[in-house]
Amino acid sequence: MDRSTFEDRRRRLAAAAEREGVDGVVVLPGANLSYLTGLRMAASERPTMAVVSGDGGLAMIAPLLEAEKVRRETGIEKVHDYADEDGPLGAVRSALRQVFPAVSTGRALRLGVEYLNMRLFEYRLLDEAVPELVPSDAGPLTAELRGRKDPAEVALIEKAVAVVERATRAARAVVRPGATELDVARAMETAIREDELATGGGSVASGERSAMPHARTSTRTIRDGEVVWADIVVVREGYVADITRTFVAGPLGPELNRVYDVVLEAQRRAREGARPGMTGAELDAMARDYITGQGFGEYFTHRTGHGLGLEVHEEPYIIRTNERPLEPGQVFTIEPGVYLPGKGGVRVEDDVILTEEGARSLTSYPRDLRLGRPS
Repeated sequence: MDRSTFEDRRRRLAAAAEREGVDGVVVLPGANLSYLTGLRMAASERPTMAVVSGDGGLAMIAPLLEAEKVRRETGIEKVHDYADEDGPLGAVRSALRQVFPAVSTGRALRLGVEYLNMRLFEYRLLDEAVPELVPSDAGPLTAELRGRKDPAEVALIEKAVAVVERATRAARAVVRPGATELDVARAMETAIREDELATGGGSVASGERSAMPHARTSTRTIRDGEVVWADIVVVREGYVADITRTFVAGPLGPELNRVYDVVLEAQRRAREGARPGMTGAELDAMARDYITGQGFGEYFTHRTGHGLGLEVHEEPYIIRTNERPLEPGQVFTIEPGVYLPGKGGVRVEDDVILTEEGARSLTSYPRDLRLGRPS
């Protein structure tokens, strides 16, 4: 993306902060920093921060050994850097004075900080650098900003989808009695590595282990007549795709066959019924109410979906407590599941983008993967 995109995002964040009476927002390595500056890096013992002021000003703080990387990746020439032996406090004070001249007068500073991402380490630095720090949660501001994906972001997600579906095909080719869950996972990972810009992997669970929604891959051998789900996540150029498909190794018994039918129908209802203006709770109910009506409500133990973008889990959450209306441009998963302890579980997950007309599925890999069934 060109740098004007990042500048526009920072202006919109500044406007949102001003509306909320926040002087500015501090972001750290992670999705928000990448979204606002294009800089991708991991948190370390040497803090890096971006400070966006309510009037659109920007200051970058980085360790000396990362300063050139920051300049190159963001196009921002002025970086408040610090040497290891000096520590970051002086750089933090300098950066805050750059964008908040009133700091030197002793005025209290109300800063939006990332409650889910900021360590006590960075908070203590900010608290020491200003006369009086009044923190607020920047999460709602950044979530609103990142919620609607622009066409360039959607294109990047679709590239990740192409990789995740290739990995799904690779998994399907390996699922059979006698193979192990690890065999399936390795096939997925090999397929992902074929794209040099992609990273990722996933979890595979078979038989009774598939009744655990977040089971980790094991060396268990797949047996005839079992369900096997593969939950695959791919990150490509910073953007995420996430898919789950449930395979079978031989004909299923009647109970799991019925579960499979129920999950497919619940997923279809939510995927085809999503509309802008409905709440996350209402969309969750489209899948949950059907599963409950079929007698499996107690075995649907998680939300119906979650947002996708720079993170695998972000706003909006398709959950019964989300009363915020869904908006065109939001990308999220629809992934109901039913998990019978000691027997097996079925989950079917697609990535969709909400349009003015409804949800368009970005993932198109066949959903019904039972032997002898149409796919």
